[in-house]
Amino acid sequence: MTVRASASVLALLLTLTGCGVARDLARGDAATPSGPSAPDELRQAAQALDRGPYSFQFRTPTTIGAGAVDGRDGWLRIRVVGGEIAKARVTFEVLHRDGQHLVRSNPLTEDRWTRLDMTKVSPARRATLERFGDPAHAEDLLAGVGTAERNGERGYRGTLDLTRAREPGASRLIDDAYLRSLTPEQTRAVPFEATVDSQRRLLGLRFTLPAAGGRPEQPSEISYSGHGFKPDLSAPFDGKIGPAPAEVYEFVNS
Repeated sequence: MTVRASASVLALLLTLTGCGVARDLARGDAATPSGPSAPDELRQAAQALDRGPYSFQFRTPTTIGAGAVDGRDGWLRIRVVGGEIAKARVTFEVLHRDGQHLVRSNPLTEDRWTRLDMTKVSPARRATLERFGDPAHAEDLLAGVGTAERNGERGYRGTLDLTRAREPGASRLIDDAYLRSLTPEQTRAVPFEATVDSQRRLLGLRFTLPAAGGRPEQPSEISYSGHGFKPDLSAPFDGKIGPAPAEVYEFVNS
């Protein structure tokens, strides 16, 4: 399979080694005129990600990643560095074809396409694969906006109430175990910043889980780019497709 997004993904990975993945979260110059509320604008911007393919890059205290997604055609490619399973710089790709989820990975499947048994995937990760969407689940997180104000023409800042967010632990930006260590007060007031592009699609999101349980605060961020690129999803495999190995499920469920 030839993935036309590979150059974009490589560029994203190079960015990850530089000054961070959310340099585009700078403030704008002018206030936004009255209209929909800031929380509603943010929710709409996250929903707009599903209008077409896009690339992404993200960073957490333990992991950096980059990839691309096409929710309409059922394709997700992600490369992760860091974390327990991702120390080997795992590249993971999943494709939905004829009612099946096909997976290939370097090195987990030696870059051969294999068949994924969705009953072996945790419910939270299954939602990501079946939806072929944003690994950060920004739409779900922003459903829990507690307070928000405009910060320039295309910027926002405020707090997230993660008790109101839909499945925050499903986001690759959040360590679910760490989230459970927060007090209710901390969980209801997570500071965030976000930006949108000229078409009001989400461009960047970053937030910081407060220090808890003797661990320092946990900043995480994601940025989105390349909206509307055209991945080549034709002729993705040849020959017999076998079952996915156990290492694939370990990665998917991590």
